[in-house]
This record gives sequence, C-alpha cells and structure tokens, in this order.
Amino acid sequence: MIEQHWKRIAGMHVTKHGDIAMVWLAVDPDSGHIHIYDSCLFASEVAAVIAESINARGRWIPVAWIHPEMQQSFLDRGCRMLPDSSDDSDAMAEIVSRDLWERMRSKRISVDKRLKNWLDEAKTLQRDDGKIPKDSSPLISATRIAIQQLRSAKRQQSKIKNKQEGRTVAVI
Repeated sequence: MIEQHWKRIAGMHVTKHGDIAMVWLAVDPDSGHIHIYDSCLFASEVAAVIAESINARGRWIPVAWIHPEMQQSFLDRGCRMLPDSSDDSDAMAEIVSRDLWERMRSKRISVDKRLKNWLDEAKTLQRDDGKIPKDSSPLISATRIAIQQLRSAKRQQSKIKNKQEGRTVAVI
C-alpha cells in the first residue's frame, strides 16, 4: 500500500501520566492521501526502550512532538525529532481534528486494519466539555500532532553506488 515516493512522519503524544503514544503515517505527495501504518502506546516505559522502537521503524522518519523536555532526550538517542514543537492548544486540536475527520469522511485517510487500538480509540472518540480530548485518546492525539506537521514529512532516500568514483550517494 505504501509507495516508495510517499513521505513519512511520526507523531508523539505524552499523556499527563507520562505514557507515550506513537503513530506513524505515510502521505502520498500527489493526492494528499494519508495511510496510518503503525502505532503503539508505551505505558511507564523508559526513554531508551521507546527510542529503540522509534529508530527500528526508520531513523530517517521525522518525529513531531509537543513536550520540549522529551525532544532532547530522544535526540540524544538518535531519533529524528523535528526542530520545533507542534501546537497543542485547544484551538489547534480543533482545527487538526476537523481536518482528520474530513479526511476520514472523504476516504483520504486509511488505517492499517491491524491497528486495533487506534481503530478502537477512533470509534469511541467523544468531546469532553466541548473540547477535543487529548489524554483519553493518546493515539488520536499523536495522529493529530503528526498531521499538524505533514509539511515536514520526508521520503526515504535511496542509496546507490557511484560506479565511477566508488562511493555511495543518496538519490532523492
């Protein structure tokens, strides 16, 4: 389903209890279609284990985030954290949630059927006092954070051997 030319990005949400939700997206740069292909929730896990999991999915994939104290910790462990944080205000959560909902309704977003936890969260998502919930739906929040930073999504570079010079070069 994910074509080689699609760009990728991950989103990270940290709950008030310290649990970390991660979601990985691929976006078709031609149509804007988003495919959510992986997600996980780390409950009471140490940063080293989380970073290893992030890097295992591709060190080249940029990670969108909202908590500055987490950014440096994951940068130090080799994760490709974006230089600037995402906006976690209620207003931005509303804007991005409407975009997510519109994409779902217009079938411009798809979710891997193996992501049961993400799909369950999406089915039960309800507003809390008129606001988009953040901590009660951490995977959806991580998705919102990634969608907010779609402009920073990157395509994996292919490496080929330059036969004349005998060195490896990246092809974009």
